[in-house]
Amino acid sequence: MASHTAGELAEHTGGTLAGDPARVVDSLDTVEKAGPTSLTFVGNEKWARSWPHSTAGTVVVNEGIVLPPRELEFTEIRVTNADHAMIAILDLFQSDAPAPAPGIHQTAVIDDGATISPEASIGPHCHIEAGCSVAAGVVLRNSVTLKMNVVVGRGTLIDSCAVLHEGTRVGEHCVLHSNSVIGGDGFGYRPSPEGDRLVKIPHLGNVEIADDVEIGAGTCIDRGKFGATRIGGGTKIDNLCQIGHNCVIGSMCVICGKVGIAGSTEVGDGTQIGGGCGISDHLKIGKGVSIGAGSGVMNDIPDGEIWYGVPAGERSRVLREYAAVRKLPEWSKKIKALLSGHQGS
Repeated sequence: MASHTAGELAEHTGGTLAGDPARVVDSLDTVEKAGPTSLTFVGNEKWARSWPHSTAGTVVVNEGIVLPPRELEFTEIRVTNADHAMIAILDLFQSDAPAPAPGIHQTAVIDDGATISPEASIGPHCHIEAGCSVAAGVVLRNSVTLKMNVVVGRGTLIDSCAVLHEGTRVGEHCVLHSNSVIGGDGFGYRPSPEGDRLVKIPHLGNVEIADDVEIGAGTCIDRGKFGATRIGGGTKIDNLCQIGHNCVIGSMCVICGKVGIAGSTEVGDGTQIGGGCGISDHLKIGKGVSIGAGSGVMNDIPDGEIWYGVPAGERSRVLREYAAVRKLPEWSKKIKALLSGHQGS
């Protein structure tokens, strides 16, 4: 990781500097773990209370937060939003890492019918089949497989061992993490006429991923039975998720780890789905919805609502139900007392 000065970081974030602008920052860490050449972030009062025990040399802190005094000298960068400043600084340090050189590694297997930009980087043991198109600035890490007629847009990164099946289309500036599988068969079967076996339903569609989408490690997105499974622009999907065939996920959605969405469900723009949720098939989840972690969704959800629970329901209703359940032991005692008195009479 390259180093920067506190003055450079203040300028990069648009923050106000107090202290030594020449102080060197060569690492980023939490308030408790940061050392004299580290930078840390204080975005709320909880972290501010830990400040007197920190040895961080530089701190980015929200305007309006008062840092308690400490003996060690430090340099302070005041910003409007420490989280946004953190993103900008992380991005700056990440951009210091050398980018892979354009070109095709000698162990890669490229079909003559594929089109590869000379500005793309194709890593060791990649396999690219006929009809594929790989745009400028694309990086394929080692052992990536692009099956027939896959299109990868400009500036997209596909990490190690990812597999993109036939006809998958990926937009610009996307990130597909290791071992993601895009465009595999959907999970569909019907009993045979004789009822003695399950007959597999062919899936002839594809997956279409818009620009600026990130897909986590080990996540699978199945291709459509007919037509496309679609992921909207700016959506972020965590690790180990399953998106079923013909789902349509809107733009700017956030889907946390271990979420499973069954086939043909639609998720509206800006919806947030907590980790470990299961969502049934053929549902319509509205725009701007929030679904709590571990929920089991079996019904459509209107725009803007907050749902959680198993089975999931609208927050205020579920809270009333939980409150009633907590009173059951007390009610049970009262009912027993009433019954006892009635029997005694």
